[in-house]
Amino acid sequence: MHRQDLQTNSDSTEKESFNQANINSGEIINSEIDQRFPERLSKEHINTLPILAFDGKIQLITESKDVSKAIKILRQSSVLGFDTETRPTFNKGEQHSVSLLQLSTCDEAFLFRLNYLGLPEELVSLLADPDILKVGVAILDDIRALRKIRKFDVQGFVELSNIGSELGIVTCGLRNLAAILFGVRISKKEQLTNWERPDLNSSQCLYAATDAWICLKMFSFLKKEKELPEKIVWKMPEPQSPKSTRRLKKKRREQEN
Repeated sequence: MHRQDLQTNSDSTEKESFNQANINSGEIINSEIDQRFPERLSKEHINTLPILAFDGKIQLITESKDVSKAIKILRQSSVLGFDTETRPTFNKGEQHSVSLLQLSTCDEAFLFRLNYLGLPEELVSLLADPDILKVGVAILDDIRALRKIRKFDVQGFVELSNIGSELGIVTCGLRNLAAILFGVRISKKEQLTNWERPDLNSSQCLYAATDAWICLKMFSFLKKEKELPEKIVWKMPEPQSPKSTRRLKKKRREQEN
């Protein structure tokens, strides 16, 4: 297995460990509203927060022979952080298939390069397993993109933005949730980079691993604090009309802002 062990604490001005980030939700409560978490934080405030990045091992999976070993490790966890990355488009009408699938445990993140692997049966089986929760933010587009590569039953997914909404949070994008729950900032500087380049650089790998891992950390925090709703498993919505799809995309953009 090709392994990249990335040191995430080398630049103290850019990265903070989970303990160093002063994660104390009580410090960001808005005392003027009758709920535990604030509805939103301004972009200006978020930009003042310390950056938090994944500090575990990152495994970049490019070859089919390495998939089985990775899946075996992932299946030892009942809850995983989930995310995907797709090469950005800058021209009207241009589209790209999903490039990367990220699945993370508490201390190890696996980055599957789908532009080389496709979507192997062992990965499909994991994504369709109702007994292993896959936790993410704004997962609908991710899952639709994955199902364009290979159809699978969508089972065991958790949408954190829905949980955030139930807690009274208005801006429920990943960056906003991390800021509201933990008082930290998740860097997005690699978001629009080329995810299909032959060799992903260390900054891209760290970005991708962090996005999946922080979802798991937020879920674990909410579970520990007994803030999870009774029903947490997300259901794939029925196909919608183009007009309804546009409204949904607009709502997701508003959540991010």
